[in-house]
Amino acid sequence: MARQIIGPDVSFYQDDPGTIQEINFERMDDAADFVIIRAGQNLWADSDFKNNWRRAKEAGLPRGSYWFYDSRADPRQQAELWVNLLSGDLGELPLFLDLEEAYRGTYTGWTHWKTCLERLKALVGSKEIAIYTAYHYWNSNAPLSQPTELEYFHRYPLWIANYGVSQPLVPKPWSANEWLFWQFTASGDGPAYGVESLEIDLNYFNGDAQAFAQRFNVPVPGDPIPPDPAGNRYRVTAGTLNVREGPGTSYKAIGFFQRNDVVEALESNADGSWLRVRRISDGLTGWASSTYLVRITAPPPPPPPPTGDRYRVNAGSLYVREGPGTNFKAIGSLVRNDIVEALEFSADGSWTRIRRLSDGLTGWSSSTYLVKIDTTPPPPPPPPPPPGDKYRVTASRLHVRAGPGTEFASLGFLEFNEVVTGIGINTDGTWRQVRRSDGLTG
Repeated sequence: MARQIIGPDVSFYQDDPGTIQEINFERMDDAADFVIIRAGQNLWADSDFKNNWRRAKEAGLPRGSYWFYDSRADPRQQAELWVNLLSGDLGELPLFLDLEEAYRGTYTGWTHWKTCLERLKALVGSKEIAIYTAYHYWNSNAPLSQPTELEYFHRYPLWIANYGVSQPLVPKPWSANEWLFWQFTASGDGPAYGVESLEIDLNYFNGDAQAFAQRFNVPVPGDPIPPDPAGNRYRVTAGTLNVREGPGTSYKAIGFFQRNDVVEALESNADGSWLRVRRISDGLTGWASSTYLVRITAPPPPPPPPTGDRYRVNAGSLYVREGPGTNFKAIGSLVRNDIVEALEFSADGSWTRIRRLSDGLTGWSSSTYLVKIDTTPPPPPPPPPPPGDKYRVTASRLHVRAGPGTEFASLGFLEFNEVVTGIGINTDGTWRQVRRSDGLTG
């Protein structure tokens, strides 16, 4: 069976502004065949777009750009800003208009989508334009009862979002297998693709390597660099993950793993897309997709005598590396407010060898983002999110409460992969006030 052509989509959410690190597109090129990069939303540009666009090209990755359509801004102006940001470099993949918003602004509805698309066509000529959406959103907002108007959108290839299924659900006017790209998860292994976020959206191309190369006039993608499974342990990132008799979805499922199960890798298929694993807790053994498995570092050797100093992480995400420098391989990451113990320092003090108290993760991290607990107050809370920031739920079920704490009454639940809008934040940044598309707020 031909391997699936895979690539992430990224935005400024994959780069923590609190660290000096950026997306490592060279590492991404080892794991991915392409990348789709967010250009902006409304009438503002993604803060990382120009840098991401340039560096992805330097790494040799075929690139597409997408624009998050926002009904609060004129659709023509959104198209014009998008093209202006590209500065004549339109990329190798299509331009994707992202249709999923629920702001209910002045420019809500499919007639305004059409206006945006027509203006975009006028600006980019023969460059391919495509549509990103999800089945239920499209069916709730597209002109399904007007066949002629619906057929207008058929000229644009489809990038469909549908998680946790073996085949995507495709809306009309496209047929069942008439999708160009499929966003199949929001829980990919972020660090494996060179980003600071622990999870990342991943997408399949509907075709093999030869078809991809011919469609976009790019070199035939090579096989990704497979992981070396010997002695490695992994954590499951999907809510549930089928365990199969062989390396592919065509093989019979013999059981399933759950989120945060720990497994040991026994062998890998040729391209590293499937691993034969054994669950540590009960020995369940079979093949699972490596997309939903995050490598866990091996237990560290006994640490040297500690300095006795403890530090708090003040970056949203901070790499832990094998040595004192960005040229060393990342072996894990810390998150804001993790507590670590200092074991030793580099000669100039710019790097600290640390051990995380919660699980023993040990390695080198930049001293810039470590605050000594007994001498320095906690870092200031992060600023409130700008209006319109969207978040995806990563828990299988999440309470929505009347206030910022577990002592407040539950108003309802959010489910795994639901998307909400951030509208507020508490003083220490540990709770966000959010609003779901149906109005549930808390």
